Amino acid sequence: MASHVVVGGGVNGLSVARRLAERGADVVVLDKGRVGGGATGSAGGIVRNFYRAEAIADVVRMSVEIFESDPEAYGFRQVGYLAAVPERQVDDLVAIREQHERVAYASELVVGAERSREYLTWTWPDWDAPVEAILHERRGGWADAMQTVRHLAEQARGAGAEIREGVEVVGFELGEAGVEAIATSEGRMTCETVVVAPGPWIARVWSMLGLPRDVEVAGEPRPLVSYWKAQEGEFALGGVGLGGAGPDAPVVHLDQSEPLRSDRDGRIMVPGAWGIYFRLGRDAITGGGLPILLTDPELDPYGFDNPAHVAEPEFAEFFVSGLAAALRRFRGRAGEWRSTPGGGIVPHTPDNYPVCDWVLPNVYAIVDSGHGFKLLAIGRLAADDMLDDGEPLLDAFRLGRFAQGATHAASMGPYPWT
Repeated sequence: MASHVVVGGGVNGLSVARRLAERGADVVVLDKGRVGGGATGSAGGIVRNFYRAEAIADVVRMSVEIFESDPEAYGFRQVGYLAAVPERQVDDLVAIREQHERVAYASELVVGAERSREYLTWTWPDWDAPVEAILHERRGGWADAMQTVRHLAEQARGAGAEIREGVEVVGFELGEAGVEAIATSEGRMTCETVVVAPGPWIARVWSMLGLPRDVEVAGEPRPLVSYWKAQEGEFALGGVGLGGAGPDAPVVHLDQSEPLRSDRDGRIMVPGAWGIYFRLGRDAITGGGLPILLTDPELDPYGFDNPAHVAEPEFAEFFVSGLAAALRRFRGRAGEWRSTPGGGIVPHTPDNYPVCDWVLPNVYAIVDSGHGFKLLAIGRLAADDMLDDGEPLLDAFRLGRFAQGATHAASMGPYPWT
């Protein structure tokens, strides 16, 4: 009998399995498909400390340090992460910069329209989008999703964890002590502790555990998770140089408060605030924005082969119009881009931040709220939380915070990312 069974072979499940095994636990990881076959493998892999919630700054710093420990193995490109925002978000950047200073995480803050334009045009001479502040994280960047997954799996196995792919959890036998046995597609299993880290499938597993669908937030019931489609893609445009530092340029997060007009015909595509994020490759640009709130989405099959999981057809025009608003070189080229849609479905908690907590006497849950790669250290911290009867860095992410009214600060940005 294993001491710990981890449900889910994504970034969190593999990370927690490795740490548990390193500390002497007998660990089995179950994944109904293959490791990284869910949201982790489809992720853009952005690594950044751009969060308004103060409690998360230390966790991201620790996560970045993990990537820095072996960037080649993780496929980590430490090109930096640059957030450029309008006036309504300046206070957010000031607060985030203060958080960075508190946890010794290097970043640079630029405030003011002229200073911001000067800063941006050093890398992109044709930058045109008006911004009032910039926060530049030198230690951020992006990681190759599947390379990270493969390395995490190797580490977990190397520490002694067993990974069983193609084994689906179909139910739990519940008793006074919590889970007495796990029903799987390959039979019944018993263990001392169940760790659930199933990514988008958390609502299904939550129901199997007999836990209520809703949590109380400010006196009102709300679902533990709401589902969003993250719209992303890869975009190529012949004959136009990427310019600046090319693939060594930082990942850019651009928010705007004025309407977005189509680069194709000038019509208003978004009447209010909008934002995009993008990174330059050698021959293409990868990025995303404009998430869509979904109601009870079908999660299987998960990934790019399922049309319901990738960006909507109109997303391409939105994204390239956003690029054209940012950089003059892309103006009037909307019809020339070659696009490959991407994205995925991610579960967000009521305040858009993770839950790490015991939810039954012997069941520990990690609900990452779509932040996987940025919070790579969550798995390590969660393992220590289980084995040491507490981990102070996770106290702000307990399930009870919703009923206590201790939800995390929200940014003034247009999307539930920060």
